[in-house]
Amino acid sequence: MNVGLIGCGAIGRTLARAIVDGKAGEINLVAICDIDRDRVEGLYKLLNRTSIFKSTSPEQMITRRKVKFVIEAASQTAVEEVAEKVLNAGKNLMIMSVGALKDGVLLQKLRRLATEKQVRIYLPSGAICGLDGVKGASVEEITCAEIISTKNPKSLEGAPYLVENDIRLEGLTEPRVLFEGSANDAARGFPKNVNVAVALSLAGIGVEKTRVKVVADPNATRTQHEIRVQGDFGDLYVVVRNFLHPENPKTSYLAALSAIRTLRKLTEPIQIGT
Repeated sequence: MNVGLIGCGAIGRTLARAIVDGKAGEINLVAICDIDRDRVEGLYKLLNRTSIFKSTSPEQMITRRKVKFVIEAASQTAVEEVAEKVLNAGKNLMIMSVGALKDGVLLQKLRRLATEKQVRIYLPSGAICGLDGVKGASVEEITCAEIISTKNPKSLEGAPYLVENDIRLEGLTEPRVLFEGSANDAARGFPKNVNVAVALSLAGIGVEKTRVKVVADPNATRTQHEIRVQGDFGDLYVVVRNFLHPENPKTSYLAALSAIRTLRKLTEPIQIGT
């Protein structure tokens, strides 16, 4: 399968290297794209594959006939700008910035387009575990779902919610609850930090009913996600303590690994998990 990559930041570079090294299975990287020319050129040189097409225009990459599958690894804004174009071009799409799907209107558009064009949208589980159980549980009633994300303050720097509410984390000496609310509001306030909350909500009871708590802990050396779900199936409790991505403290390394594994699953004869 020939894939094109949008986003040459930390996650994009990790995915690109994994594909080229064969860790993603029978997947070929044929194009890379980023609106930042320096990032495109940097990844192009790193991969050292002259056959790979490089561009700063997502549209130019999407329309290339050779590209059959597009990976978004850029931002929620990128999803909003290119997802419909990818599906309209009759190509499969993987979305890393799942937080963009907090927008129910966009989600319904993409679902309709994917059905019409007979293509698929893939949403990796990201930096959390347990989504297979939540998906199974959703066959019957789920009564509540919540996620508590605890991060080092450095991982939260620049989040719109902090800027808008003039919340400063310098000098923090103990854990502090920064936000409590819906997955919808969390994704708006922390677009680079809580994509996992939207992933959980899509597997379960939606962005308005899924509750989120964001905690800043100056002593945290890992990012922790604590998930609790209750329903007709019983109770689910999952805690994941992730190492930070070595190139980007705002994301967990597991997020990139889950995407690599999702790509590998595309061409595997045996499918494991829900």
